[in-house]
Amino acid sequence: MSPLLTRLLASAGTLGVTALPAFALDPAAVELEELQVSAQGGPAVAVPTIAGSLPNLRTTLFPSASALPGNTTVIDAAEIARLPVQSYGDLFRPVAGFDVSNYGQGGVGYGIALRGFSDAEHGRDVAVFIDGVPINEVSSIHTPNYVDLNPLIPETIRSISIVRGPFSVEAGDANLGGSIFIDTKRAEPFSTVGVSGGSFGTGRGLATFSQVGPGIQPFLAYEGFGQDGYRQNGDLGRYNAFNKVTIPLDLGSSLSLRVQMYGTSFGQPGYQERDLVRAGLVSPRAATNVTDGGGKTLQTFVANYVNGPLDDELSATLYASHDVFSRFSDFGSGQRGQVEERETVGGRVRKVWTTSLFDWLPTQVLVGGDWRTDALDVQTGSSVARNFTTRALDLDILQHNLAGYVQVQVKPTPWLKLTGGARFDQFFYDVRNNLDPALSPKVSPNVVSPKGGAALTPFDWLELFANYGQGFRSPSASNELTNNPRLTPLTIESTEGGGRLVFDRFSLLGTVFFTDIANEVFQAAPGLPVQNLGKSRRDGFEVEAKFLAYRDGLDRVALFANYSEVSARLLNGAPSIYVPNVPAYLATVGAEFDIGAPTALFEPGRLTGAAYLSYIGAKPLTEDGGLLSSPYPRVSGRLAYVHSSGWTTYGQATWYPGDRTSESICNFGSSVSATAADIFTSPQPRLTLLAGITYGFATGVSKP
Repeated sequence: MSPLLTRLLASAGTLGVTALPAFALDPAAVELEELQVSAQGGPAVAVPTIAGSLPNLRTTLFPSASALPGNTTVIDAAEIARLPVQSYGDLFRPVAGFDVSNYGQGGVGYGIALRGFSDAEHGRDVAVFIDGVPINEVSSIHTPNYVDLNPLIPETIRSISIVRGPFSVEAGDANLGGSIFIDTKRAEPFSTVGVSGGSFGTGRGLATFSQVGPGIQPFLAYEGFGQDGYRQNGDLGRYNAFNKVTIPLDLGSSLSLRVQMYGTSFGQPGYQERDLVRAGLVSPRAATNVTDGGGKTLQTFVANYVNGPLDDELSATLYASHDVFSRFSDFGSGQRGQVEERETVGGRVRKVWTTSLFDWLPTQVLVGGDWRTDALDVQTGSSVARNFTTRALDLDILQHNLAGYVQVQVKPTPWLKLTGGARFDQFFYDVRNNLDPALSPKVSPNVVSPKGGAALTPFDWLELFANYGQGFRSPSASNELTNNPRLTPLTIESTEGGGRLVFDRFSLLGTVFFTDIANEVFQAAPGLPVQNLGKSRRDGFEVEAKFLAYRDGLDRVALFANYSEVSARLLNGAPSIYVPNVPAYLATVGAEFDIGAPTALFEPGRLTGAAYLSYIGAKPLTEDGGLLSSPYPRVSGRLAYVHSSGWTTYGQATWYPGDRTSESICNFGSSVSATAADIFTSPQPRLTLLAGITYGFATGVSKP
């Protein structure tokens, strides 16, 4: 056994962590980062199992998202270390049901969508949290509930829990297609330094420092990144300082404090007419306007308090942030600018009780409350070379959200769990329109979101589940309430049913779902008008299979495949039939591995990595389906060699062997009467290569 492994297991004992394989633990419950095994202080090499699989928690009384009776996925730090990740969107690409788009516009957030929602709206229909802090930017002028995860450093992630559909009672605003809960690391027994570089002038440096033990546990990460970009005016630079310390308190409680400082500046290549690019009349690398671009600075403070075991836990979160975001873009009719300064404060409290009612009915009750306040200064208008020439919008916004929720889980039999809950959200808006004071709404809408589900395991190898839930998105004070102050939260109603076969080395999960929206809201691109498309319905299914093809000691090779299909239709009647920008299907097949390196070719060490092929179906770009994107494949892979001395070298590649214009594609015209001249794209590079080297070294145990 290596000295570091011995030290790691000793630390695990000190922290009260049982030395079990990673698959036997929910990442939310593991204090020592999934018991990662490393050779002589090298980067993490976990005990791998079938990718992303966990033992059945659906019929277990457990408060984490992975225990909901539905289609959930948990990705731990060890799996992230094997994935080819060039930017945060790659964390989600191989996961079943995710539609991910890189717009290629500098530091602008990716398009992330689930269950038939549009990838053209920057993640606004998925509720995202980091350490319990909501990330969706309510009332953003960019797009309502905009998600920007560019400040997220993948190496700081402890686990990602994904809930498909609006079934988590803890996720409120933006919980339409689903919710994502990201937890950052507390500590690990080694530190690292590394550099990487690759195509298009890409360079990155990252250093981490951490210690485990009974004393204060630090986890620090500092990143610098720069690239010239594939396209003209595609330069980007950023700095990122992640500082987290966890302080053990009395009676098993702990307090984590996190301060993060992030900044980026970027150029924007803009969008080009698709047919001109395909015909070779315009270079895919050309920029629309070489003065387009923007920047962002973000300062965040987060405090997380936890007391008690998971089944009787009291937790609280307090957070504050300051964010300034600017973007100047030319969508074909001249440059327009948007500048948004946001200050956010908030908190949440959560309590879990686990008991046995009437001495025979195992029961768990989860009660919580949220508070969030956003103060925004929003300005938009025409611009030249990133300088405003006129003002179209000048708003001061104060927005509050108060919420309470409750969830009850009961197990009337060992093979059946019933879950029910609801949340209530109250909003308060106070908008001052500096250009037109008459359009200064002061309103306070509210919404109730009931949830319910059941999971049963009639046999050890079979799980069945069903869910009902309602979700909502709050009105945007920037581009909706000023024109319609009576607007209430957009609500959806969704149901799902499914099952999972689980054997020693193989699992197969299938889900069908149905979602209804009273009034579909569509925005082709930031700055373009918000359109109301009427009633809509989404019918779809997801299938995912995982197979542990090889297992010998710590060595594993796992295969995975998933396929999802959705029909997103408008119910107003022809010609309005399709919800735009929703691919008909998504398919992925791949493998991940962690094996001892062949000694004939390598010094003692391990080979880890993953490779997968994704195929994304055509998207209707208009309501009648007359204009479509093309289906396209995407191939991505990573290979790393972890040497016993602590050095890790790796290389990865992303390849678009077919169409490169359909991932980032937009209809800048009418959703009903657009022509081919209204379809614009930001072409992807054919091949992107990245290589790097990292050195990991043991940093001891923190003192009490």
